[in-house]
Amino acid sequence: MHLSKLIISMVLRILNHIILANCAIIFGGDGYSSLLAGDKLYYFNYIGNFFYVDLTDVSLDTNTVIDRTKWIDLTVIRPQPTNSISRYPLLSGKDNYKIFFFNTDDNFRISVFDTKLNKWETIDQDSKVFLKRMQIPNFWSVSSEWVSDKKIGKSYTFQSISEGLSIFDSVNLELTQNTSSPKNLFGEFASSYTDFTQVLLPNGQILFIGGKIDNKAQSMDNILIYNTITNTWQITNTVGEMPGERTKHTAVLTTDGRIIVFGGVSNLLPASPDLSVLDISKSPYEWSTPTVENPFGSLILGGHTSIMVKNFMVSAFGINASESSEPITEIFTTSENKNVYKLDVSDPLKYKWSLFIKNDADTPTPTGSNPITTNISDSFLQNKAI
Repeated sequence: MHLSKLIISMVLRILNHIILANCAIIFGGDGYSSLLAGDKLYYFNYIGNFFYVDLTDVSLDTNTVIDRTKWIDLTVIRPQPTNSISRYPLLSGKDNYKIFFFNTDDNFRISVFDTKLNKWETIDQDSKVFLKRMQIPNFWSVSSEWVSDKKIGKSYTFQSISEGLSIFDSVNLELTQNTSSPKNLFGEFASSYTDFTQVLLPNGQILFIGGKIDNKAQSMDNILIYNTITNTWQITNTVGEMPGERTKHTAVLTTDGRIIVFGGVSNLLPASPDLSVLDISKSPYEWSTPTVENPFGSLILGGHTSIMVKNFMVSAFGINASESSEPITEIFTTSENKNVYKLDVSDPLKYKWSLFIKNDADTPTPTGSNPITTNISDSFLQNKAI
């Protein structure tokens, strides 16, 4: 019975994808990255699903909902990269206006999208990025999101417990492998750390929150930290109202030293609580569960993307796990979130959700833009349980 249900659900999912591919713009699902360049909020899933939301003259302090006329389709821009590009872009460069993509079929070639000129460019093989190649394994890929230090133009991505981080200097175009790793902090046989979220602090520390070591959940009371200045690793203990373990969650940093952790999956169910705050201004770091005003009832996303825009955490797409009445193994009973929400975090004592961008299927496609088909990704089905 369960197998029959699964087969039927898969067939319906495929048919839905075919239908949507020939309809108006409909976004949703997991696998998106978000980047903010000036007044442009970029969303990327793959080369055929790349756009930005124009925030010019948009006030986040009101309850105004942005419609799709502000969604600017970038798939029409030619020429595009001819090679496959990583789903994990980074925003950096001298003025933090270029989006870098490492090509997946040529590990050391880079495609760049210029957000000022609205055009693609390619960094050729003789660029400086190859000067440090001897430090990088023959096979190298970007397997997790980057965090970037905009002041110095350096970005960091986690490779593995034994290899540590890869570091990309987008100003000098140098790709290096750091010389330390956290292997001594874990068991002898630990090899992979996945499904975490990471935050770069102003003091140069990168916090890795949640996720799983191999197939074992990583407790939220022990946080792995990498110091980009001293090139050292440590695990720090936290106190307070400890949130449950999770994957498929997000974390953002406010200007006053709060890390907002939202959503995710735990033990095949929506993670609890859905929103937690880690106060890094205190020693030791302290967890709390804030008071949240939520007009949507239950809003628990997984596989979504979140980014800070002024005093708001903007969370988009993903899977709306709160709409499922069954465990998340029954992934087809959940729905793809097609909207963008914003959380007002200006008051540390009270947080408030509101709808930011509504993806209304009845909204006409803006004149002169091509439809962007929905990317129905299977990545959410993989490693969804911890």
